[in-house]
Amino acid sequence: MNTISLTGLDKADVLAALYNASKPLRAGFIDYDKKPMTREEAQSILDCGDTYFDYLQGRVMKVDLSGDTLNPGGYDRDNGGGAAQKAINNLRKTSDVNSVETQAQHYAATQASAEETMRDVNSETSTRHDGENVTVSLGLSDLAEKIIPKVDEVLGEK
Repeated sequence: MNTISLTGLDKADVLAALYNASKPLRAGFIDYDKKPMTREEAQSILDCGDTYFDYLQGRVMKVDLSGDTLNPGGYDRDNGGGAAQKAINNLRKTSDVNSVETQAQHYAATQASAEETMRDVNSETSTRHDGENVTVSLGLSDLAEKIIPKVDEVLGEK
C-alpha cells in the first residue's frame, strides 16, 4: 500500500480537504452534515489533540494524521480507490480545502452512497457461523426511521 506524502501541507487543510471529499456511509447518514468544513473548523478539531478520525459528522474518514504520510487504505476502501490521493492532489493544486473538484468528488460519492443505503435500509442484522468463524452483518432496519429522512434529503438534491 502506497502512502501519501503530507509534507508541506498544513494538517488542518488536509483534514478539511479529506472531510470535504468524503461521504456519509450507511448509518453515518444519521449524523451527516452537508456543510463543508473550513480550515478553521479543522484546526479547532485538531487542537483537541485527536489525530485519528474514524467518522466525522457522519462522513467516513479512517485516517491518521499524526505523521508526515497518510496511509489511505481505510479512506479509499470506503470512499473509493484513489479518493484520498485525489483529495490531496486537489488541495496541492488549488490550496482550497473545498475546491470545485473536491465538491464534485463528495457529491458523486454521497449520491451513490445514498442510493446504496436506501437499497439496504430494511436489512436485518444477521449472524453466520462458518466453522470457527462468526460473521455478523449489521443491518439498518433498526435505524431506518432515522436514516430514511436524511437519505431522502440527499437524494432530493439531484
